[in-house]
Amino acid sequence: MTTIQHILLTCPHQVGPCHQGKAIEIDQALQSGIPFTALGGKRVRCRSGLVRFKLGCDWRLLYIFGERGYVPHSLVSRQCFERELKRRRALKP
Repeated sequence: MTTIQHILLTCPHQVGPCHQGKAIEIDQALQSGIPFTALGGKRVRCRSGLVRFKLGCDWRLLYIFGERGYVPHSLVSRQCFERELKRRRALKP
């Protein structure tokens, strides 16, 4: 199972500490049962089961709905996220 720490450590981009902290806060809140909509999450319409969170203006934290609730999927730049949605293909972690 992928954890938020694993995603942050393996992210090829240099993500600032404030964005890393926000990602960890979102993960802890989701694990405690707070709905993703209360945390600012939005469903991705063209990809069922995928939820995105904005981390500032440049980063998107993606969660996928799994057997045990929402599981962290990846942390991508805004440009990469938009490009992948335009392709309408599966996002690569």
